[in-house]
Amino acid sequence: MKLSSFLQTKPNLFLYRQMGWKIGFFYIMALGKLFFLVKGDEKERIEVSLESLFGSVKEGPEVRALKEAVFRGIFYHYYEKLFNAFSSVESLTDFLDTQVQAEGMEAIERGLHRGKGVLLITGHFGGVEFIPGFLAKSDFPVTILVRFSSEHLRRVSLEKAKRFKTRIIDVDHTPSVLKAICQNLKENRVVITQCDEMDEWRPSRQRAHLFLGKLVNVDRTISILTKRTGAFVVFSLMQREPSRRYTFAAISLEEIRKRFSLSSDMPIGTIVLKFLEHHIYKHPEEWYQWGKYAKVQGIEWREYSTEAPRPLPLFNPAYG
Repeated sequence: MKLSSFLQTKPNLFLYRQMGWKIGFFYIMALGKLFFLVKGDEKERIEVSLESLFGSVKEGPEVRALKEAVFRGIFYHYYEKLFNAFSSVESLTDFLDTQVQAEGMEAIERGLHRGKGVLLITGHFGGVEFIPGFLAKSDFPVTILVRFSSEHLRRVSLEKAKRFKTRIIDVDHTPSVLKAICQNLKENRVVITQCDEMDEWRPSRQRAHLFLGKLVNVDRTISILTKRTGAFVVFSLMQREPSRRYTFAAISLEEIRKRFSLSSDMPIGTIVLKFLEHHIYKHPEEWYQWGKYAKVQGIEWREYSTEAPRPLPLFNPAYG
């Protein structure tokens, strides 16, 4: 059983509701620690990933503190996921109204004004679960791609999506996900997808780039979608702030290219992944894909001696 499924068992869901969501967070933390105690191999993968990336630049106590922060961030993610799915519509709406501030919303508005849809690229970072509801609450026509970890979560999420007037593309129940995305973009909707969904990448055989110290093939998915639809590309994140607050920030691909003088032939997959990488280096505790990162096999440099692009500097998006 995966951690997500474990936390969604009926007895646990009953207890979250009985004790209230604020207290429920500490209960989720306790369950998470118990899970990783039993699943020691999964905990070890995450720790090895952090040590491989930060062990040479941080002292031992700093690495240990970082590990604790990353696991706390993972527990935060599952708390956000459960609260987003299983809290009442009224509670979620009130939370989004009072706890989330936004920067760069005009980038999305500008994209919709062009009439070919907006491909909103984000990552498994911070309060990503709140992005669809926040945008829908702001009257944007939102479509999201989801793979559900349980049938119960699927039913609840589909029902809540109706209340927020959002669409869900269920990856496991859609014959052609690419076709469904293109159709929603043609209807001038905001389609939300993630650039670090490593299992779903469509790797290029000619282009590669560095991601968190590993040379990996460039994902062609975003380039394929934009060529087929002409969609406007926006990069965004929902970052956690102190006191259970969040900042949603967005910036268009056009602005990124202009601000950093990037060539037009640089793959979109490289650009958005580099923006995400910048935030991961700054806030590793907000990224929860460290277990998958451990399984990524880097490419030998000699295989791409002429094709590998020059490594990009860590960007500072400076939203606003």
